[in-house]
Amino acid sequence: MHSVRFKLVKVSINSGTQEITLSVEADDVGSAIEPMPAQISGDDIDVAFNVKYLMEGLKALAATEILIQMNGNLTPVIFTPLTGVKMTYLAMPVQLRN
Repeated sequence: MHSVRFKLVKVSINSGTQEITLSVEADDVGSAIEPMPAQISGDDIDVAFNVKYLMEGLKALAATEILIQMNGNLTPVIFTPLTGVKMTYLAMPVQLRN
């Protein structure tokens, strides 16, 4: 049995549809896309993260609702839970290649 490695997760934020879409691709198994509703203010943006670092932070936040603050697709992103423990997780995005 081999392990599948998803290195990047792309996060697309759409203020028009008020949705965040997560997408991953793996050469050996294909791709996955998961849209979710969100309350979005600001411009549409596509940003990508190393999936390992993003998941470590989100697991540590342990909340069902998280505030995500960002200025651009290559600037640090701040994740803060809206309920529960008061903490902040900072993640640095990676550059998307076309």
